[in-house]
Amino acid sequence: MTLPVIIDRTIKPYVLILASIFVTSFLAGTIAPTLFQKEAAEASRFIAGMFKGLSGGWLFYNILVHNVIASILILLSGVLFGIVPIFSMGTNGFFLGVIYRHAAELAGYSKAAIMILPHGVFVIPALLLAASYGLWLGVMTVQRMRGKESTLLRFQIEHAFRRYFAVVFPLLVVAAAIETALILKIG
Repeated sequence: MTLPVIIDRTIKPYVLILASIFVTSFLAGTIAPTLFQKEAAEASRFIAGMFKGLSGGWLFYNILVHNVIASILILLSGVLFGIVPIFSMGTNGFFLGVIYRHAAELAGYSKAAIMILPHGVFVIPALLLAASYGLWLGVMTVQRMRGKESTLLRFQIEHAFRRYFAVVFPLLVVAAAIETALILKIG
């Protein structure tokens, strides 16, 4: 797939806005006080604990379901004026930045980058696209309320879900496979 196929023109401005929010939040996370690092490390251990002891197939299934539910909720919640998609990308960026810095202090910057790379290559773009459709739906909701949009919201939601299952879901499947392999390898 090429980039224009992945990002349709409907959401292009929203992808740029949310990517900027994510990057800015990530950078803020890398310079956050140590207290945030400890909190993020505890949250990471808690999340990892949910998947601990699962075999390969169950681990893959649980990671995939977790990411699918999160991304669909981000997409659908966009109809609430786009607030949740914006907040979600900001918190994900900040949290990942804090985790990266913490990992970099323990293992070095290059090893930390390798540790978050699978997440950054597949999960973050998938969440970014889902959030972009959510933000687009929020903007369409506001425009409908102002009388500037006549298309039924149902058709826009259907478009968002068609794109979700064509692009976002496959990214999440690949991400779950890679994360499963890494978790099983690390032990």
